[in-house]
Amino acid sequence: MRSARRIGRAWPGVVDETLEVGGRDVRILRAPARKGAADGTPQLLVHGLGGSSVTWVEVMPGLSATGPVVAVDLPGFGQTQAQEDDALSVDSYVAFVLQVADALGWTRFDLHGNSMGGLIATLLAAQQPERVERLVLVSPALPPSHPLRLLVPARATIDGMAPIVLSSISATALGLVGAGAGLDERRNRHLLRLIFTDPDGVRPELIDLMAQEFTESDDDLAAGRRKALRTALLSIAAMWTNPRRVLRAIAAVEAPTLILGGTADALVPAKVLRQVLRSRPDWQGHVLDDRRHALMMESPEEYLDLVEGWASEVREAV
Repeated sequence: MRSARRIGRAWPGVVDETLEVGGRDVRILRAPARKGAADGTPQLLVHGLGGSSVTWVEVMPGLSATGPVVAVDLPGFGQTQAQEDDALSVDSYVAFVLQVADALGWTRFDLHGNSMGGLIATLLAAQQPERVERLVLVSPALPPSHPLRLLVPARATIDGMAPIVLSSISATALGLVGAGAGLDERRNRHLLRLIFTDPDGVRPELIDLMAQEFTESDDDLAAGRRKALRTALLSIAAMWTNPRRVLRAIAAVEAPTLILGGTADALVPAKVLRQVLRSRPDWQGHVLDDRRHALMMESPEEYLDLVEGWASEVREAV
């Protein structure tokens, strides 16, 4: 078990600690509510496939202005060890996030989810309407209503993924003759471009923090991460191939909901988000020009402004 520690000067008040959930140690980042906001609605943040709680660190100090904030590492990701009997599926993660809320003592909370975390959050909100006060979905991995649309990738997907595929092929072909390191760096830059419009503009502290998620891992964590990536991806693919259950969940969500996405997202096409918003005209949505897959990392100030503006409208409407 790790002792609690400040995550860095760049993120005042954010603490890296361990929470016991169902007899296991779970890594969380916690930002206590600011002065005067202790009675505000708590906020639980769920990362996407291959991510960790660190993906939320840029917005946690800002979100804490209205209540306590916790971001969690799902089993097999970040610093939460996958156990032998973990299903590592979307459904198992839905149950796990609810366990985390119970361990925190939160009976009702706001739920933010990015990518796979957005899919998890949608299913949880549909299944447990009495627990979720408000729902924020950031480039959520929600399926199109017609699976055949998966066969026609969006232009942003082609532009974003092609360099990664090409550099991966090159690295495989040339790695044995000493060219691998440069190509790994090139591929990493392309991966960063899935999140950031300008990787050179990202502050070094955030890049270092993201890198630590992998450099500090032991062999068991690394093996669990590989298994979680494979298993969770298959679980998402199954839901996308047969989307009826997820579409029913979207229709069943009772919580006020905000969707945030971008036209330059290579992983979740803007047209899918617009389709979801047409099916739920009571939800508020912003599909932002030239934004990518993780607005809370790419443009945290914009994320906070949109979330707070929407939350204020919801509070005033009650």
